[in-house]
Parts: sequence; C-alpha cells; structure tokens
Amino acid sequence: MEVHSFHLMPWRYVQEKVAWPFSSDQFEAEKGSQLYEDYLQQLEYCEELGYDAVAVNEHHYSAFGLMPSPNLMAANLANRTDDIDIAIYGNVLPLRGHPIRVAEELAMLDNLSEGRLISGFPRGIPSEYAAYGINPDESRGRFEEAWELIEKAWTEPEPFDWDGEYWSYDDVYIWPRPYQDPHPRLWMPAESEQSIRFAASKQVPIGRVFIGTDRIANTFDRYRDIARNEFNWDPEDEHFTPARFVYVAEDMETAREEAEEHLRNFYEYLLGGVYRAGAVKAVGDSEYHAENAFEYEEAAPARGERIMNFDFDQFQADGEIIVGDPSYVTEEIERQYDTLGGFGTLIALFQFGTMPHEVAKGNLELFADEVLPEIRHL
Repeated sequence: MEVHSFHLMPWRYVQEKVAWPFSSDQFEAEKGSQLYEDYLQQLEYCEELGYDAVAVNEHHYSAFGLMPSPNLMAANLANRTDDIDIAIYGNVLPLRGHPIRVAEELAMLDNLSEGRLISGFPRGIPSEYAAYGINPDESRGRFEEAWELIEKAWTEPEPFDWDGEYWSYDDVYIWPRPYQDPHPRLWMPAESEQSIRFAASKQVPIGRVFIGTDRIANTFDRYRDIARNEFNWDPEDEHFTPARFVYVAEDMETAREEAEEHLRNFYEYLLGGVYRAGAVKAVGDSEYHAENAFEYEEAAPARGERIMNFDFDQFQADGEIIVGDPSYVTEEIERQYDTLGGFGTLIALFQFGTMPHEVAKGNLELFADEVLPEIRHL
C-alpha cells in the first residue's frame, strides 16, 4: 500500500462560522506567507519520512484551501524534493478556459519533476462554479471533453484540429511533451453513477473523501461491477483511493485531546462555510443536487447539516476520521481495507483546521515511524 500525504492548506485563523465566499478582509499577508512556508515544509518533510507522494488540490475564494493554483504548489514541491511523487488532486477541468493550457502546464511539471507527477482531474464542488461563473449544468460535458482533449494533446504524434462543443482549436501540438510515457498517471474522484462509469471506461483510479467507510464501499463495489460487466476488465487495489483525516498520538486519550478541536474547526468553520453558502443553493436544480445517480447519497442540505454539526464519535465510528494510538490507527486502516475490498493508496490528511505546524509535523513523524511499516503489506 502507498500513502499519499494530502494537504488542503487551510487558513488556520477562522474563528467564526461564516459562509463562503470567505471575506478577504480577514486575510493577513504575513500570516498567509508563513502558512505557505509551513505547509510546504510539512510536505517536503514527507520525503525524508518515507511517504510515497505529496498531494495538493484546487479551491477558490476560500479559507478552506489556499490553493487556487495547485500547479504552482506542485512546481514549488518539484524544486524542494528529489524522489517523492507529486500528486495534484487536482485541476478542476470544467473551470478552465483552455484545457490545452492545463495539458501544457502538467507536461512542464512532469518534466520538471522527472516523471514524478500524478494528475487528478475532479469536476469540483459547487462553490467553484459560482466563483468562476460556470453553469454547473455544463459541468459533465466540459469535464469529459477537456479530459479527452488533454489526453490527445499529450499523446497524438501529429498536429490535430479539435472542434468540440466547448472548445475549438487548429493544429494542436503541445511542447513540451510529458516526461512519462504516454503521460502522467491519472486519477479522479467519483461519486455519481456517471462519474463511476466514466472512470471505469478509462480504467482510471477513483477516490472519495468526507464520507463514511460503508458509503465508500458502495462506490468501490459499483465501480468493480461496471468495470467487469460493462467493460470486461477486473479492477485491482491500485484503482481505489479512500481519503482520511489521520492523527496519531501515544495513547487514545491524548490523540483525541490533541486532534478534536482542529477537526471541529475544519468541519464546522471551514468546510461548513461552503455549505452555509449560497453557492450550494445556486446549483440546486443541477445534477449536483439531484442526479440520476447510483450513490449520490445525500442532498447538499443534509450533508451540510452533518458537517456543520461535527460529532467526533460518529465520524470516528464511520471511519471518516482515524484518530488514536498507533495500534488503533493501524487496525482501523486494516479494517477499512477489508471493508472496501482492498485499496492501493491511502490519501491521508495529517494537518487540518487550526492545527499548528509543529503538531502536524509530529503527526507525520509518528505515523511514519509506527503505522506506515505496519500497513505496507496490505
């Protein structure tokens, strides 16, 4: 099993329950600059500790994550590290005016890192569409067309024209080409029936976040079913990547005492701010609210209610957070591995909410020392 250290890079100083978009008058440049340095140091440290990859992603107008451009973060990490993989989880394709620009930037990053790039392509959460003024009903069409265009730009040996529904180009032939052959490893989050089917058709690994283990199992089982019965191939562990908040301390009581307030801040103040926003209501009639889905389990208001009223015991029981001593954390990852029918990568978030820099580093260290060696065999 691989473990990827995923960082949202939150603004640690939100102390009131505000709604997205987060007011920019709360941003302080000196604190922001220091947060970037702290967070990049944490990810850089992961190489020394033996993690398999570091991971970043994209959000807009948000204290939830300070990364409107994950590619800039990936470029910085390529310079700070030597061997560890760099996962972008990921570029939100439907927001991009030019998918060709995405293809070019990722090819550059793959060369800068000498083939260490993992490229994730999510459709994004509702607030991203509100931020960029993109019609959410165009989300899937834009996503799938951009994906096809980027793959072709990476791999087509001759210049080609593109005349799609959303983008048109003459003589597409990007320089540089990706370092990896034929291109960086791909990944996408998948929750709805359409997303699961799209990923299975391309044999692309999928992941889920901010949900209990049983619900993730439903998604992964559906992916296996579609892959086998519709596309005639058998997924393996490498096709599945659950994401979990993880905190390790010497004993159970200390772990909860040190992690709970930071988790509560993340869920109720940061992620909760997205659900308090008008952005969710703005996509109420789109597929984000009611899609012909296999496992679009909860409408946004119900999910938001759960997030905005964080219950440590319930989230721990559901497996969405894994907080405890090394034995508990190891056993819980093993239990989730069995419940999910196997997975090849654990996407772990070791810093969250208001957690200070040194506490996050200690969390990374203890997991690397006491847990990582015990789950490698899975």
